[in-house]
Amino acid sequence: MTPENRRVTPSSPPPEELPRLAKDEREPGPKGVTVGSAFRALVGVVLVVGASGAVAWMARRHVLHSARFAVAAIDVGGNAQRSAAAVVAESGLEIGSNVFAVDLNAARAKVLAADPWIADATLARRLPSTIAIQVIERRAAALVALGDTYLATPEGEPFKKLEPDDALDLPLVTGIRPQQFTEDREGGLQTVRRAMDLAAEYGRGSLAKRAPLEEIHVEPDGAFSLIVGRSAMQLVLGTPPFRRKLDQATRVVAELDRRGARADAIMLDNDSRPERVVVRMR
Repeated sequence: MTPENRRVTPSSPPPEELPRLAKDEREPGPKGVTVGSAFRALVGVVLVVGASGAVAWMARRHVLHSARFAVAAIDVGGNAQRSAAAVVAESGLEIGSNVFAVDLNAARAKVLAADPWIADATLARRLPSTIAIQVIERRAAALVALGDTYLATPEGEPFKKLEPDDALDLPLVTGIRPQQFTEDREGGLQTVRRAMDLAAEYGRGSLAKRAPLEEIHVEPDGAFSLIVGRSAMQLVLGTPPFRRKLDQATRVVAELDRRGARADAIMLDNDSRPERVVVRMR
């Protein structure tokens, strides 16, 4: 075969060589967090938290030790029966202590536990250097003889023993057994309230000006009598209603005055014959 007739089969061209991509030209893949970057972030957080804690500690130390926040005044309001000095002493608060360091709840508990006059108390800080104590005192409306003599609220609740410095001009309720408040507390309170209502009703009448009320006596059966005036005249009233009986007593005393006579007792407790009045003369 001649060279002219030789069949030549062309060979496949060599594959083109793909250009290599530069490092920054490679297709982006999923981003990850390297150990180094995580460590640096953690260190940053620790430093921030540590710095914040240090600042907070320094701030707390400042407010707890700064002379600016030392208690310079303790104001007391709402007190009438108790002096401000007595309330402060009972609270345990002291001038010079740190206004933020004092325990207001503990001070309130001390006041309520120590002083029966105080029904409630509210304590608050007034920055920079004042503690305010606002108290609500109980009001005494009567004296109640229960073995010892007690002050009682308008609700009939005996709340403290009568003491020499309790300069109060109040009617005295007698005849109630001390056991009644343990056996039937609500009944005891109701009896005291009835006695105080009777005292108020007597006080609205004209006889009270001539013969002031001294004592309300309660019998075991619930009957009431009054001791009035300097002569300790007894008005035996029995059971309510009392308005008509008190008006009768006023008329009887006026008639006795006209005659120049004095009664030891006036019996107005005959409910079956209310017009019947018995007078026991002196």
